[in-house]
Parts: sequence; C-alpha cells; structure tokens
Amino acid sequence: MTSLLLASLSLLYYVNSPVIEMRELAKKDSEVVSQAFFAEEVNVMEEAQNWVKIQTTVDNYQGWIPKEALLQRKEQFPIHSALVAKVNRRAAHVYHVEDTVYGPIITLPFESKLEVLEPKGESNSRWLKVLLLDGREGYIQRGDVILTPSLLRQDQMSVLSLHFLGLPYTWGGRSSFGYDCSGFVQMLYRQMGVYLPRDSKDQIRWSGFTNIAIDNLSPGDLIFFGLSEDKIRHVGLYLGEDRFIHSTVAENQPYIRISNLNDSEWNGSGRFVYRAARKLKAENQ
Repeated sequence: MTSLLLASLSLLYYVNSPVIEMRELAKKDSEVVSQAFFAEEVNVMEEAQNWVKIQTTVDNYQGWIPKEALLQRKEQFPIHSALVAKVNRRAAHVYHVEDTVYGPIITLPFESKLEVLEPKGESNSRWLKVLLLDGREGYIQRGDVILTPSLLRQDQMSVLSLHFLGLPYTWGGRSSFGYDCSGFVQMLYRQMGVYLPRDSKDQIRWSGFTNIAIDNLSPGDLIFFGLSEDKIRHVGLYLGEDRFIHSTVAENQPYIRISNLNDSEWNGSGRFVYRAARKLKAENQ
C-alpha cells in the first residue's frame, strides 16, 4: 500500500486542474472514460507510479489521472462556513490582481467552486477575492460567478441548456470545455439537485425515472436512442415542439446543438432504431 492510499484515511482529495481526463488505464494513450474538474472531491482507489485511480464522489465513476492533478487537504474545500463562489459561465478567468491586462492565472469551467475571501458585502464591486485549492489567492469578476446558487426548476434547467450551444462534443466530457451526450444531461439535471448515473445506458434504467411515450414528452424530459433498450448509445434533452438539445458527432456536426425528432437521423429510421423517453418521478422533482 502506497503513500496516497495510506494518507487517504485522514486526508481529502480534490482535482487541482481545470479539467482532467480520467483514463481506463494508467497511461497517456489509454482510452478516456470520463473527466473530473476543478475542486471536485474524489476518493483514491489505487496507485501506479505517477498515476492514481480516483472515484468521483458525485457519480462513483472510476478512472486513472496523473498524480500531479490531485491535491491533498486536511480540511474540506471550500470550508463550510465560508462563502462560496460558483462559476456560472461556460468559462471564467481568475487573475492574480484586480485587472485583466496581465492575463489569467487559471481558467475554470462551469460549476467550479472557489472560496470567497473578501465578498465586499452586497456591493456592485467588479472583483471578488478568492482562494484556490492550492492556497493561492486570486481575483474573479463578480459577473462570472454566483454566490448563492439555488436549485433550478425543470423549465429553468431547459432554458439553461441553451447556454451551451456550440460547445464541442468531447468523448468522456463532463465540463463546459466540452461534454459528451450523457455528461451534458447529467450536468443539467445536477442543477436541479438530481444526480444521474454517468452513462446513458445506466441513466435510462435509473430508478428515479418513469417510462413515458415519446408523444407525452415535456421540456426537460430525456430521450434515449440506440439499437434496443439494452443497447443505448445516445441521450438528449427535450425542449418542446419535437426539438431536443444534445451533444453529438452525428451528421458531421460535432457539437452541442438542437435537432428535431422528425429528422431522418432521429426518427427511428436511421442508425438508432430504438427510441425511449424518461420523466422524473414526482418525488424526485
């Protein structure tokens, strides 16, 4: 048993990189299975030289990342009693001074969390002084974060999805630098306080959903595509009027976009001959 595993009994571990690929094996040319992003707490499962196998606490997904992307802390981050800033843009810069002219020290994706050191009350000040995971202090513009986030309703979540249009499809992507199909809907549902499994094949079977007919879809419901219920390959978020938003490489358009259920690629006559819809059960809404 190696040092990180021993230390994991008394320390907490966080991802100290804007985004890091989680790989199937402990090597750079191994397949990407998922991602973790800045300030996510993870568990340490295994070590191999300069690699560490982590498990994300939000969805219990496992993969290997370079050990240098992991940071140990004795206390939880952010400290529960501290004010937390959550990045609510697709990307946000953190600077070492209250000015943009010197360039950022780090650029963070949506949902990244920072501890606020000088909130300056409820003023309209442009800058917030924040603390990074590694103890560095920096400044972020107030317009890039939200200080008191609240859970969204399903209709609000559907509107939020449009903010990510055009982001590149990214295999294994879980961040606003690029999502895959299941990572995208997983993130959106998280804004409602609903924690879905990582993969679309598991999302369709999640106990918090109920099966509905395609004709009964409402904005915010999920549509699954595949060869059969046991061979699900894709998922999208319904927007209404037969439209859905999703992250895909189909039709030579490898980015988050809106498609129509009547289009040949998505109406059951294309490569995906199976379609199914799922709605949150009332007790999960």
